[in-house]
Amino acid sequence: MFERFIQNQERHAELMGEMMRRFGVLEGGDISMTGATNLERAARVCMGCRSVAECESWMAQSKGTEGAEAFCPNARIFARLAA
Repeated sequence: MFERFIQNQERHAELMGEMMRRFGVLEGGDISMTGATNLERAARVCMGCRSVAECESWMAQSKGTEGAEAFCPNARIFARLAA
């Protein structure tokens, strides 16, 4: 059971990392304390997200960020952090 939990968390972390890459969250270099707090909150939201299958399907069919806001609870946060 514990191994399944770890695999699930790794899956969420990979998806979050890819979503952050697509939005360009880390391209700006240093992140402010507010940004770091928002990323921490986003990580918690992502780890509990129930849209994993939809996220994976969307990533397989898309290259950018268009449409992410339809299922990703962190899309707005990532867009703000990238701005």
